[in-house]
Amino acid sequence: MQGNYTKIIDEYQKLRSDREQKAQDFVNGKRSYLIYQASVKRELYTDSDSKEICFDRSINYISKCLQEKSDHVPAMQPWFGTGVYANMYGCKYIWRKGEAPATNYIYHSLNDIAGIKKPKWENSVIAQMVMDTIKYFKSKTGDSIPITWTDTQSAHDTATLVLDATEILMGCLTEPRLVINFMNDINDLIIEFSQAQADLIGDALIRPGHVMYSAKSFGGISISDDNLGVVSPQIAKDINLPLNEKVGKAMGGFAVHSCGTWTKIMKFIPQVSPSCMMVHCSLTKDWDTAPNKPEDVRDAMKGTGIPAHVRVPADTSRMLETVKRVIDPDLKLIVQPQYVDEETAERNYHELNNLLKDFYG
Repeated sequence: MQGNYTKIIDEYQKLRSDREQKAQDFVNGKRSYLIYQASVKRELYTDSDSKEICFDRSINYISKCLQEKSDHVPAMQPWFGTGVYANMYGCKYIWRKGEAPATNYIYHSLNDIAGIKKPKWENSVIAQMVMDTIKYFKSKTGDSIPITWTDTQSAHDTATLVLDATEILMGCLTEPRLVINFMNDINDLIIEFSQAQADLIGDALIRPGHVMYSAKSFGGISISDDNLGVVSPQIAKDINLPLNEKVGKAMGGFAVHSCGTWTKIMKFIPQVSPSCMMVHCSLTKDWDTAPNKPEDVRDAMKGTGIPAHVRVPADTSRMLETVKRVIDPDLKLIVQPQYVDEETAERNYHELNNLLKDFYG
């Protein structure tokens, strides 16, 4: 903890105390909303290809968060793209300047995965990079600044990174047992590697992690299951959600994100995936080209006891109108306005807090 890190850590501890209390009140039912705003997340999810660059960008993010009006507890993350688990199967990383890393699938037919053996995560270059980065974070800031897991793509998402996505999507219909066996192995890797990360992170861990509002008092692990935006509700009910539930049972719950429109699937979550503790989605095209209608999210999730973390516009009037369409007395909300500048963020926090405080009491 040399140089500016000590100052950042000191300032962070003052901020964290207040925000962790808000999170605790949210969990305990003393408040029904939280506001999440952050300016520099995009640079975290680009071409960081070393532990040093990842740390520098993470600590810069933490420093910026100290100046921004929000309720969230910022954390460092060993992020190296969406292909961490695909790399365990041998998919090589493609590093491109200024962009997030990519992977190419290595299998082309369902026949290629018949009888395939589950790999060891320890043999993955990228998995080892994640672990080395966690160690590096800890060597710099100890447990003083929280750390979350790397980007955990669901078994279904990862399967489409390892095998041609068309084959996976068709296989869910024509060869479901083969596909599910393959995804079960991926699920086991997710559980094994997530537990290894958690052991290494230790007391610095906050949950659920990637893209979600996270805090010490929250539980579970964040899962990005973006294929929920393209599979049918029945496939999601039969395959995606049970797989996520298996991870949730092992990790003390899960929070699920998907891009796209997936409210028809949300309604199955309480019955099929009872360990789900949060859903994360976008409500406008500012965030996603295929957003969810606010009313549909409200109707799917109200009364379930599962909070919704929703992304809304930066424009203050549109932000307020969007939130008015999703709020319900029986739905706890985490609202994330798009960040454009400090002045807008200050105004949006004030206006949003007034709206939600008046509504929820």
